Amino acid sequence: MNILYNRQPIPRRTFLKGAGISLALPWLEAMSICGGSVATAGSITPAETPRRAVFCFFGLGINGRDFTPADKGLDYTVTPILMPLEPLRRDFTVISGLRLTYSGGHVGDRTFLTGTNTRSASAKLRVSCDQELAQAIGRQTRFPSLTLGIKRGTGFGGNQDQTLSWGPSGTPLPAENRPHVLFDQLFRPDTAQTLKQRDAEFIRRASVLDSLREEARKLNGSLGANDQHKLDEYLTGIRDLERRMQDEKDWLRKPKPNVEPLTFGKEQGLDPDKAGLEYRRYQRFMFDVITLALQTDSTRIISYMARMDGQDGTGAWRDLGNPYNYHEMTHHGEDPDKLKWFTKADIWYMEEWAYFLGKLKAIKEGDGTLLDHTLVAYGSSGGAINAHHNHHLPTMLAGGSRPGHQTPGPSREGRRPSRQPVANGSSTACMSPFPKTSRVASRWNH
Repeated sequence: MNILYNRQPIPRRTFLKGAGISLALPWLEAMSICGGSVATAGSITPAETPRRAVFCFFGLGINGRDFTPADKGLDYTVTPILMPLEPLRRDFTVISGLRLTYSGGHVGDRTFLTGTNTRSASAKLRVSCDQELAQAIGRQTRFPSLTLGIKRGTGFGGNQDQTLSWGPSGTPLPAENRPHVLFDQLFRPDTAQTLKQRDAEFIRRASVLDSLREEARKLNGSLGANDQHKLDEYLTGIRDLERRMQDEKDWLRKPKPNVEPLTFGKEQGLDPDKAGLEYRRYQRFMFDVITLALQTDSTRIISYMARMDGQDGTGAWRDLGNPYNYHEMTHHGEDPDKLKWFTKADIWYMEEWAYFLGKLKAIKEGDGTLLDHTLVAYGSSGGAINAHHNHHLPTMLAGGSRPGHQTPGPSREGRRPSRQPVANGSSTACMSPFPKTSRVASRWNH
């Protein structure tokens, strides 16, 4: 006789309440519908697994001669720059032969997730693919998406962008670059005082938006058709802000996840906008916080400009003896010393990337890992041959078996694994490695 001890699964949004506070629980196996029976406890059904994506941009390309494998398939010969990823060989795919139809070199950052010629004066700015995914699944989490970068803000109007993310109305979204500040935003509990302050801020922002809308309405009647169209785009941006603000209000009094605090130590060295950046410590903390954000289901979509075009912002390992900045190394002119340090620097950057992927893989989730359930993209707008080229872009997809990415190993022809948000990977027909994703977003909206 078989006896099944049935129990009801715990709701995903379960809070511990006591002593005047409440804390959100992390994912527990008992929250799965499989947790209703001892026969299936400990597993997560496919429908319960969150679909996630992380898009990381490393500006100025890479030393391609020491990065791109010479052969295809799972048994490829590992290159010097890929050596730190050797333990993860079955978890990622290098895709070769991609190019940007628009921009590239120093100004492809804006094209990277939009696939459009957004540096042209006549260009129509459009939503980036991370924000299309955020529109599809973002309202299921406290933060529809996270926009991160090595520099704070947008950089819009300057020589370099500091963000990869563009909203539905074609407006840049500001990036956060301080891991300790990001951790507080994600996990520090609100107090009665901070809740009161945020309520007041919502009222103030709503008043400002109402005033802008009224002024625009008055102006509209005196404009021609083209200007009215432009004004309507502007008003669409206001509506985007109102929607995001309402989402923030809906989550305001829901407790944040309870996680062990990270020991950041001194804040000096963790702000790339200030002198004295301790890059390795900084980068690992950024990846730690990103991992926690995904693990606690605080967000499912992240864009991260980890290195900028032009002036990269990371210091290019000067603390480890590199005498050149990253831009200088891309203009190596076949100088043996610059090429030597170019490869050394790329190996050190790849060690940090391996650290991130390793953290995701170490976290169990159902019958897989956090890496299995997260599509992680690495890319650049600079070529693997010369930083000013917009072809032979270094591109890597990792994890993501749940969203549908398979890992056949390096693909010299840019062969496309199934169900991934990547354009035609041939060397002649790709506007962006990660273009418009409406069809992918509709599949992810479950």
